[in-house]
Amino acid sequence: MAAASVLQQLQAQSGLRAPASAARKRFDKLVSELERQRGELRAWAEALPRWQQRHQSQLAPLLAQRLELDVALVELLDHSDATIKLAKRDRAFLSELICQLAAPLIEAGRADLEPLYHRHGRQGLDADADVSESDAMFKQMLGAAFGLSPEEVEAMESPDAAFEQAQARWHQQQEHARQRKARRQQRETAKRQVDEPPPLRELYRKLAASLHPDRARDAADSQRRTVLMQRLNAAYKAGDLIGLIELQVEIGLLDAAGVDALTDARLQQYNRELSRQCQEIARELAQVEHGFCADYGLDPAARPKPLQLDKLLARCKREVEDDIAVMRGDLRDLQQPQLFKRWLRQQRQLSEMGADFPYAADPYE
Repeated sequence: MAAASVLQQLQAQSGLRAPASAARKRFDKLVSELERQRGELRAWAEALPRWQQRHQSQLAPLLAQRLELDVALVELLDHSDATIKLAKRDRAFLSELICQLAAPLIEAGRADLEPLYHRHGRQGLDADADVSESDAMFKQMLGAAFGLSPEEVEAMESPDAAFEQAQARWHQQQEHARQRKARRQQRETAKRQVDEPPPLRELYRKLAASLHPDRARDAADSQRRTVLMQRLNAAYKAGDLIGLIELQVEIGLLDAAGVDALTDARLQQYNRELSRQCQEIARELAQVEHGFCADYGLDPAARPKPLQLDKLLARCKREVEDDIAVMRGDLRDLQQPQLFKRWLRQQRQLSEMGADFPYAADPYE
């Protein structure tokens, strides 16, 4: 029985009861919110396999096409750098653009572009000095972000070494944070057990006494009680107050009059437990959403919803197909030197205005 139906059943039974207290109104509201969150988690569990299958069969091939077109564009730009006469300013911008486009391709597995990337990255008389300065700044930024001392940063042989140590420090910090959180949760649990009669424990004991198989009338009743006891133990182990309330309603130990008869003090205990569960599921939902966005290169600020994933996939397909059409046209046009020079000047002007190159930030997941 779903928590929403429990709430509806309790409300349907209430008849013309006296106006609900603030604690009872909050109880009803928390039950509804908890079921909404649970429903969203269930929707994610159902939607993700369908998304993964459709992404693999429909979107991944398009992303692979776009990656190959990006590789072709980088190679065309490199060839044009060697064969077309350009102003110094345009040539410097072209090398910068090639590196900007090649970097995510290399990260996506195209190691064959590394020589090209390094060749253009070293162009210019001050390139080595720029790289050295860039490496030093990168190490300092990592040190500041992850709490490395100046001595530790200075001892790093390379940005890669700095990144590895910073990553190790980050994992260490995450583990310490996890341990602190576990200790805090243990303290909070112990405090709740000392400060107030735990509603979960009281409900569990009451239900266990009513459902014990030894009280069965016959074999069928014994089997039913065994199943209900398994549900009871699972709900209690999970700290699921709603699950215990569901069982109370299901076996006839609780109705609307019973909820109305609860004191505000006891309802407030229930409300604190329900609020805690809402917060836990809210965190779980946020993790699911953020993990989904991270896995597929999506903006987490968009807050994708499981029931909208089919529309999201269709939109992603349209966007990638549009990119592919534009890139194919560009590759045709850029083989003509005059059109190439015009295109390069346009890209440089857009860059000076702060605009991103249209293909540079696209993911290849």
